[in-house]
Amino acid sequence: MPKKILKGFTLIELLVVVAIIGILSAIGVVAYSKYTTMAQTQVIKTQNKEMNDFIKTEILTQCINYSDEVSIKYGSNNRIAKAACNKNNNEWHTVSGMYRPFKYYFSWKSDFKNVIQSHNQKNGIGGSCPNRASADQSMKPGNHCISYESLGSRDFSKNACSNNGYSHWLIIGSMLPDGSYHFSCVGKTW
Repeated sequence: MPKKILKGFTLIELLVVVAIIGILSAIGVVAYSKYTTMAQTQVIKTQNKEMNDFIKTEILTQCINYSDEVSIKYGSNNRIAKAACNKNNNEWHTVSGMYRPFKYYFSWKSDFKNVIQSHNQKNGIGGSCPNRASADQSMKPGNHCISYESLGSRDFSKNACSNNGYSHWLIIGSMLPDGSYHFSCVGKTW
């Protein structure tokens, strides 16, 4: 009677397959992690640009004369936040209070989410950008801040928006997934 041949895998073959699967999984997890970080970074920079474009458009359309003011509706009750333009000779001489209406608008915008922490930006838009010493304690990755180039914000932004030492600029700071910052400036003239 002929012997029956049993087919199957040896223990060594199974261990080799498991090791290959483990190596491929490790490479895949690292690649996926880099991909998600790059995607989150791009979304945060896009949000920063959206904020900048909105602020720029509102200022250009509402600040025609020195006595004009920016008026923005925000929140579920359509509250209104206002700030004086203080425009003269195509320059904004005082922007220290102008960031507030935009801060309120974006903090209450329901579709403006923190892409890393998946919560509404209401908890993620700072009133004014922190100074460098407290930046890491007050902002989290994916959060944004809107301020102006005051002494503290200039220190925080490392003079990202400074113009000959004057504070004519609004600044938008966004914390990236790696803990670094991305800045954009809404300038005094366009």
